[in-house]
Amino acid sequence: MGSDINLLIKKDIKLLKQQKRVKAFRVLAIGLLVVILIFSIATFLLNKRLSSPVIGEEQESFLNQMAALKKKEVKLNIINNRISNISNLLGERTDIYKTLSTLLGKVPEGILVDSLELTQSTADIRASSYSLRPIDSLISNLIDMAKRKEIINMVKLNSLDADSAEGKYAVSISLGL
Repeated sequence: MGSDINLLIKKDIKLLKQQKRVKAFRVLAIGLLVVILIFSIATFLLNKRLSSPVIGEEQESFLNQMAALKKKEVKLNIINNRISNISNLLGERTDIYKTLSTLLGKVPEGILVDSLELTQSTADIRASSYSLRPIDSLISNLIDMAKRKEIINMVKLNSLDADSAEGKYAVSISLGL
């Protein structure tokens, strides 16, 4: 008599089968998680046991080489920066050789240049001669250069002295560059 009575509805059988599947998947997922965990720990422990001191030495050597290369990189950057700054300064600097050769090229024969001082924007010439003609020629040459804006743009006569004992004349001229 008990076999004819079915108290379970067909829907409940489907639900039970579905719950059994979900339970089986959960057990399988937890099992796989445990297996992966055990495999990871075993791999870690094996790696720790099998790692030789040679690998550690190689790592230390590599790190030392990298530190040395970093120092070289810093030095090269400093050198490149200095070269760049020097190049900029050389580009901005006036050509002293050209200035001197042009100025001294305008000094006529018979004049002795006692001193020549150059700064970034001025030049001071102190010269002497036994005659006033070469001093006149020097002053005229410098004034012509200033008119043409050839290296100099201003001529200022500071002094003109005569030494009667030696028969010598001295001139001091300031030039604006």
